[in-house]
Amino acid sequence: MTLRRGTYVKQRRPVDLTGFGGRAAKAPLTYEAFVPAPVHDIELTVSGAAAADVADAEAALSRLHAQSPTSGLEALSRSLMRSEAVASSWIEALRVSHRKLAEAQQNAPGSAYDEARRVLGNIRAMEAAVKIGADSDPFTVDDILSMHGALMATSNVPADRDRAGTFRTEPVFIGGTTPRNAEYVGPPHETIDALVDDLVAFINDRRDMSPTVVAAIAHAQFESIHPFHDGNGRVGRCLIHTVLRRAGAGAVLPPISIAFAHTGSRYVDGLTAFRNDDLNAWLSVFTTAISFACNATVGLGGRIAALQADWERQLRRRRTADGRKAPRANSGVMRSLPVLADMPAFHTRDLSQRLEVTWRAAQDAVEELQAAGIIKQVSAGKGNRLYEAMNVFSMLDEFERTPETFVDPART
Repeated sequence: MTLRRGTYVKQRRPVDLTGFGGRAAKAPLTYEAFVPAPVHDIELTVSGAAAADVADAEAALSRLHAQSPTSGLEALSRSLMRSEAVASSWIEALRVSHRKLAEAQQNAPGSAYDEARRVLGNIRAMEAAVKIGADSDPFTVDDILSMHGALMATSNVPADRDRAGTFRTEPVFIGGTTPRNAEYVGPPHETIDALVDDLVAFINDRRDMSPTVVAAIAHAQFESIHPFHDGNGRVGRCLIHTVLRRAGAGAVLPPISIAFAHTGSRYVDGLTAFRNDDLNAWLSVFTTAISFACNATVGLGGRIAALQADWERQLRRRRTADGRKAPRANSGVMRSLPVLADMPAFHTRDLSQRLEVTWRAAQDAVEELQAAGIIKQVSAGKGNRLYEAMNVFSMLDEFERTPETFVDPART
């Protein structure tokens, strides 16, 4: 396939005696790399269909922002960030359950958690992306490098850690076994600095565009530049959240990677359309994913609220069975319930810090939650006893596997 939104440059790879494979993999070869056109001064004429999709996405983001304070979604902000990280990692063939990820966050030892620790890097990159979006003006190249540094810091591969936060100095290609038979060959590394500078200027300067459109173009351009040796997809999806947060989106951001992960080849086809100068096709893919993620997130908030109501009933029933009064609304055990949605795996000291109570008061709440069947004690390595709200893990895993079941049919 010949791409149109850029130019091709001939490249020659010398003999590579370290190449994986037989003689052909080590032999010199000539190939073409794609250099995407700059985006700072991009002219965009949005079709009627794409404009409607952009409007729907903006309305969905506004609804999410408006409902967050009253729907309990703000208490889910960290869980949603984990969902984004998990789904973004799925796209890169890294599959980790929420429970395994939460246990890795609580320092569970052993090689069984290596993949989870890699996804932890994605969470840290997301946290950096959202903080940069809230605090960094103007946005800088160093901000992009810091996201990549956070992503790679927890990798169990030494070479990843060594190159964390630095642009690549070698060719990069997607699919295939060599640049010659690859699905996409990124631009030569000598062009990265200029292309990233242009992208950063676009994000800072193009206030004449909807933030959703800026996020769409920034993401597709970043993926076309592919500036890092690894982690480009994950950092590029973090960049979406930076752009939206810079534009004033609330603390609750939709896990858009869940939508991308469940559209099959549509996401990749959309990026290819962008490189073929069909910006309207890419905008429709991107904004439809935003709308879907927002609507599914609102549905998740409703289900978590219903789960918390069930927990309250369980606590009351347990107290009645023990001949005790119902817990007060401001009691430690009742204040624990919203925390469980955001921190489904915890030590007593974690709960103590979140509730700003003594360890003893937190432990009393833990014991009552256990007795009511809301949490259970588990072991994540020697001497590492955790308490887990298994229903939260189940719901978050379901949210990632079948997000469409969380969407209100009236919104589709």
